[in-house]
Amino acid sequence: MQFIENLKQKVGKWVFQRDLKTNMRTKEACNLKDAKSIGILYDATSEEQIKMIKPFVTYFFDLKKDVKALGFVNSKQLSYCHVPKLQYDFFYKKDLNWYYKPQNYIIDNFIKKEYDILINLCDSSVIPIKYLVASSIAHFKIGIYEENYEIYDLMLSLKDDKSMEKLMHEIKHYINLINKKDG
Repeated sequence: MQFIENLKQKVGKWVFQRDLKTNMRTKEACNLKDAKSIGILYDATSEEQIKMIKPFVTYFFDLKKDVKALGFVNSKQLSYCHVPKLQYDFFYKKDLNWYYKPQNYIIDNFIKKEYDILINLCDSSVIPIKYLVASSIAHFKIGIYEENYEIYDLMLSLKDDKSMEKLMHEIKHYINLINKKDG
């Protein structure tokens, strides 16, 4: 079984690298003031994780941004807390092909939208989210710093406190600083 799992991961890594090279997007730094649309990717396996992200999504929505949060549920079925709402969509293991690449119409719509800012709140261990970041044509991609992982335009390194709350706080801080114009 381990051999098959390793093969899936190697094929997935090869496809990921190929998709990354063929992704034609317009890279453009964007601050929060100028952003019109924001995509957020996160791990939505537990109800606690969904509750944790809600204030982050609401923050952008209250600023009149077009926000879409797409959560990956690491399970073979969705539960009562995974009901799609206006700003929230979900995908799960059933939506992955044999080498973990997400595939369905919700995912296609998400990666084809030219978000001004795409925020990934997961590390690279969440393979399906990694595919979405690489495939997205978003102009400005933000994520956690990881060595040899160059798919972001802005990477944040968290030293001591590596919590989701700290990451969301830092992202809000830095996208408010980018490209600020005086006057």
